[in-house]
Amino acid sequence: MTSTHRASMNGDCLRDSHEDARRENLKGGGIDTRPRPGGVCFMYSRILARFWYVICLLVFLTVGAYTTLALTAYELPDFSNPSEGFETRGTVIQSRLISLSNLMKDEDQVMSLPLAVYNSQPRIKRQAGTDAGVQFCYSIEYWVDFVPVMVFEKVDGGNTLTTLAIKSVCTTEKQLVTNHPLFMSNCLCVGSYSDRACPSTWSLGNYIALFSNKSSCADITDDDVTSTMIILERCAPYLHNITRLELSSAAPGSIPAECSQHDFAPHTVLYYLLPAVFTQDILDGVTPLESRINAVFYPIHSQQKDALETIYTENIMPVLYEDGITTVKAVKFFIKFRLFSSSLFADTLYMGIGIGLVFFLIWVYTGSFLVTLTALFNMVFSLVLGYFFFTVVFSRPFFPFGNFMTVILIIGVGADDTFVFMDLWKQSRAKLGVEDLPLLVYETLRHASVTMFVTSVTTSAALFATVVSQTTVVKCFAVFAGTSIIMNLVLTLTLLPAVIVMQHRITLCCCRSRKQRSTTTKSKCTICLNNILFKPISVVFERVIPFLVSKLRYLWITLFTLLMIGGAYVIFFQPGFQLPSQADFQFFAISHPFEQYDFVYKKEFSFSEEDTYDAKGTIIWGVQAVDNGNHWEPGDSGTLILDDSFQFYETEHQTWMLNFCAELRNQSFVNPDEPVRCFIENFKDYMEMSCTNPRTGEDVSSCCNQFDFPYDPALFDLCLYAFAKEDLFPDLFFGRNNSRLVVINVTFTTTFPKSILYSSNDEFWKSVNPWMEEKISSAPDPLHNGWFISGFNNGLKFYDLQQSLSSGTQISMVITLAIASGVLLLVIQNVLITICAMVTITSAVFVTVASLVLLGWELNIIEATIVTLAVGLSVDFTIHYGVAFKLSPSSDRDQRTRYSLTTMAAAITIAALSTFIAGAIVLPATVVVYYQFGVFLMLVVSISWSHGTFFFQALCITIGPQGRCGDVPCLPCCECCRLGEKPNNAVKPARLSTVIHSYDNPPLASHIVTGERVQTISRGLVLAAPREESIFLAQNNRDQANSQNHQVQNGVSERRTSHRNGSANQGHNDSHETQEQRDRYGYLYLNQITLDRRVPTGQ
Repeated sequence: MTSTHRASMNGDCLRDSHEDARRENLKGGGIDTRPRPGGVCFMYSRILARFWYVICLLVFLTVGAYTTLALTAYELPDFSNPSEGFETRGTVIQSRLISLSNLMKDEDQVMSLPLAVYNSQPRIKRQAGTDAGVQFCYSIEYWVDFVPVMVFEKVDGGNTLTTLAIKSVCTTEKQLVTNHPLFMSNCLCVGSYSDRACPSTWSLGNYIALFSNKSSCADITDDDVTSTMIILERCAPYLHNITRLELSSAAPGSIPAECSQHDFAPHTVLYYLLPAVFTQDILDGVTPLESRINAVFYPIHSQQKDALETIYTENIMPVLYEDGITTVKAVKFFIKFRLFSSSLFADTLYMGIGIGLVFFLIWVYTGSFLVTLTALFNMVFSLVLGYFFFTVVFSRPFFPFGNFMTVILIIGVGADDTFVFMDLWKQSRAKLGVEDLPLLVYETLRHASVTMFVTSVTTSAALFATVVSQTTVVKCFAVFAGTSIIMNLVLTLTLLPAVIVMQHRITLCCCRSRKQRSTTTKSKCTICLNNILFKPISVVFERVIPFLVSKLRYLWITLFTLLMIGGAYVIFFQPGFQLPSQADFQFFAISHPFEQYDFVYKKEFSFSEEDTYDAKGTIIWGVQAVDNGNHWEPGDSGTLILDDSFQFYETEHQTWMLNFCAELRNQSFVNPDEPVRCFIENFKDYMEMSCTNPRTGEDVSSCCNQFDFPYDPALFDLCLYAFAKEDLFPDLFFGRNNSRLVVINVTFTTTFPKSILYSSNDEFWKSVNPWMEEKISSAPDPLHNGWFISGFNNGLKFYDLQQSLSSGTQISMVITLAIASGVLLLVIQNVLITICAMVTITSAVFVTVASLVLLGWELNIIEATIVTLAVGLSVDFTIHYGVAFKLSPSSDRDQRTRYSLTTMAAAITIAALSTFIAGAIVLPATVVVYYQFGVFLMLVVSISWSHGTFFFQALCITIGPQGRCGDVPCLPCCECCRLGEKPNNAVKPARLSTVIHSYDNPPLASHIVTGERVQTISRGLVLAAPREESIFLAQNNRDQANSQNHQVQNGVSERRTSHRNGSANQGHNDSHETQEQRDRYGYLYLNQITLDRRVPTGQ
């Protein structure tokens, strides 16, 4: 006889015994005098059981009202600029950068006296060949940052410098771009030529035609290509690693005429159109010369975004064009942000597919379409309520696109909660029956509320912990996602049980007139499905997994401990989590042509390295370095705040400033070839000049021939304003109301190159800023508040972001682990279980993060948010098992582990599967955030499931608590927090509940809940009764026990009676614990004896 069949027969026997006892009890007018739970929790259960329709109505009305308010009274999110919020706020560097920017933009408080305006610009020369049809809109150097570009590659990855490949590019650029009507009507220099509406593209083919005096790139020959290659070979040594500006200032005759023809056309080809490695190959003498790629620049301004978007979406986006010779590999059309918004919503299709699959899994597992629909409503309502609280209650003005990751998170968490709740409902119904509905709801909520509260609180805590981050996007995601998780918990404990009660009542009402169906009347299809699918699944959860955990416990502990150590080594030592190496933020998948240009192909060309000049340094006095804008809104940089304590006129101020500038000039980080703009030095020089102004001829006798430095404060003020009127001090700012000197600015050029590399900027900042702070601290009191910054240096701004992500992620993870351990200890109330759980969670986090490191992830904004989430999501499965372990009616750790696995493994596994599917479905998305979050979900759910099922259970079965070992006291405020304890309150007696099968038992869940799990649960309840009391086994009085014993003896067959009498006599003679169990637990203990004797031992 199989274990499943035997467990089913045992359940039938138990139900028969309960039914016999109930009938006899009712005939005799008896009632169940067992104590029943009381308090707020049970009162809420009674409300759910009786007024479920009120709960449903309240939830729908509340969600509807909040949704209407949030969507009508407030502006909808705008994702036109997805990079908004990808910056730090409140840091030292960012505060100084914002203060400097506010100083330059302010028109209300300060003014800079008129500055000399230099309108001279470099002469722009038109490139055109004599008698040639190729004409360009000036040199590409003036447009390189403002015109779109496409990178072409040979289909087979070969050489693009062949005549066939060059003509292919020429044809493709016309078909894709230049022949489009919007290009011809919006191109640069339109109407400047008589033979065409638009100038030629800056392409290799057109420059070959220019050198060969051909009318277009379509007319070039092999000889033209060869002659152009010869020109490039001759000119490369003169043009290598030199900018166009440097060429313009080169000494006459230093550049051969052949290399300067057509306004340095060979330089344009080498510097802009061909990769830098091509020039290097010429210098290295590599033959034959080849180039894998070449670029084409189009003469249309980046401001024409509507035209560019139309050209891209109509001609390029549907399919990257290739003619069998060349293909488009990368594109820069300045519309990445525009297309991102549409792609963000388009990729929600994958989320919809994921939701559909999760919906199907919930339906299969629960067997109820109504419950499945409610689970879907829970997910949607959680997001809607999260948006309401984020926008209306918390008044957050900025809703970043990163918040869309919450959708995937809610799908996984919502499905997890639904599976667990339904599994606990089935288990409670199998133990208690269906007649006492309030008690059934109470017992389900008693377990479900605890496990869901802990998992939801820890996950939301992991999110809320990232609010300490100084990055706006991370903070916004933390608040929205954390709030949505809490809303999901509220809905799972209100709407979901109310709908389950509604379905329960409808089922009982519809099936009350029907008789209980037996297994013999089941359809052949159902029996076949049970034998093929459900029975093997139940065997895995009831026998295989507990067996593997028990027998291989030491292997699991060793294996997962080694994984934890290895993960820690990968994270903290080698290779470690790398900080981002590029300042550009990736929004699409790396295969997208926009990202291919920014992250792969742009750096192949020499022009991408133009910004490697030395960084500038700025020291400011008179401005407070504060960021007083709204840190939750990227566009709000606040206002300029002047330093009221600043003043500069005393002799000691002048002396200190002059000495400071002299010392600054002698520092190793200051470029000696560049000037230090220090106004006090210039002021001293002006004061020592003759009394006739060489520019105006005016007599300035009061401010001349003054060699006694420092100067009298009155004389200093007089001469300062006199010189300032002549525009001699452009670095000074004066008050708009009183014309008082309010800001001093000293600038210099450093020896550090402008870079986005963390190591370079870290050395720059840590070398310059400490010296500045030390010198300024020794200044006179009015100059104590000066500060240093590298003005308008994107590299330093990016360094600040890198530093914030690095430190903020670590702090968030520590805070999250601390909160998780505190919540676990508070709710589970056992030190040993908490320690086992925290070791498991820590190991899961280390392995998950190490996996991301090995996948090559860099710690950017999205990655930092995801890493922090690893703690919250790694907690869920372990906590479910931990709460079940604590709620086990047994005191033996082996039995507790088995109870935990048999009661929770099925629901946890199906929940893990649904989350894994939700992550896998979004992998094809073009938006990189969806892809990264999908990969993360698949990793974290797999790792946390294996850790919780094998590592945590192995720890519990090895060092878990025996009995009450490690328990901590709990405040007696509510019986709900007393896991595994008997409630002290008692209410009026109620009739006995009968254990019956109802027609709302779903196919998969019912099969997994019944079978051996029913036998294990019921047997464990009785065996553990003397030590672990629970609400199912509340104490009955001795009279009730004797009455039930008499009823059972008279109501069963003769064989059953004699078997029971013999066993009773043996129990009386051997031990008195059996009598004590009879005294304390009455009829349920006798029912268990009857159940055991109906099935012979060993079957």
